[in-house]
Amino acid sequence: MRYKFLIVAITLLALAQPACFGLQPAVPSPPAVPARRPEVLTFKASPSKVENGTATRLHWEVTGADNVTIDHGLGTLPLTGSLEVKPFEITAYNLTASNSGGTIVSSVIINVVSAVPIASSASSPSVIPPGRTSGALPALRENESYVYFGKAVMVGADNDYIVLHNNPVAHNPTWAGLKAFLQADRTDRESYVAGKFTCGDFAEMLHNNAEAAGIRAAVVAVELKPAGLAEGVINHSSNAFETTDRGIVFIDVTSSSQGFYADKIVNVIVGNEYQPMAIFNLPGQAQIWSSMGRIEAIDVFQW
Repeated sequence: MRYKFLIVAITLLALAQPACFGLQPAVPSPPAVPARRPEVLTFKASPSKVENGTATRLHWEVTGADNVTIDHGLGTLPLTGSLEVKPFEITAYNLTASNSGGTIVSSVIINVVSAVPIASSASSPSVIPPGRTSGALPALRENESYVYFGKAVMVGADNDYIVLHNNPVAHNPTWAGLKAFLQADRTDRESYVAGKFTCGDFAEMLHNNAEAAGIRAAVVAVELKPAGLAEGVINHSSNAFETTDRGIVFIDVTSSSQGFYADKIVNVIVGNEYQPMAIFNLPGQAQIWSSMGRIEAIDVFQW
């Protein structure tokens, strides 16, 4: 009986002890760290301004990307490299780098100038009067610049020089950040007044307001051929921004003579129609504006 009791006691004691596995609290696995987006260390053209028919080279260096592509048929490329290109008109090359953490877009503009000066329409309010370039230009302050149109200088509708105020610490925005700025900015509320305030003045004001807000901006001038115009072209000014997620975007804020919300985005491609689309579609306002004409050339793209 004593042995039997002892066996029962040992059995009960064994049952009272925890099992040797599966009873410790599980240690949770650390949360997965999301992958960081790629980083574009360098994307530039050298030189960035060439004559028509002359080649230049694109140089790029990217880290952390699984895939790197450049548009205009250049395709998939290594993380670091250089490539010769020969654009025949002013061209924006967009480099897209992506991985599981996201995508980043960087852009570079190559200005292509004609070996033969391009004639412009003297009737356009944004054209540079030929007589304004004789003699020395008035001196500008630091971080200010004129807008050069070949060997001439752009003026506004009132014949005053267009002067860009550049912020040395301005940055390239996201598309959402640019839209937030445009929605708050009031340049598009100005009234279009012939001989006083027209497209060049709108472009100058938006550029300077954006730079003051820390957003890098460019001024653009294009030649347009409206339907029904028998001879010549009209010149029009707008702006460009290099966004970090959509590349180069062209923004036109030129309003009507009444003045109203006129923030628009335009697909600027030579040969296409210059047809702005409203960014902030308001009740009673058409989203697609009427075409201003076929884009014949991009003459100015100046940061």
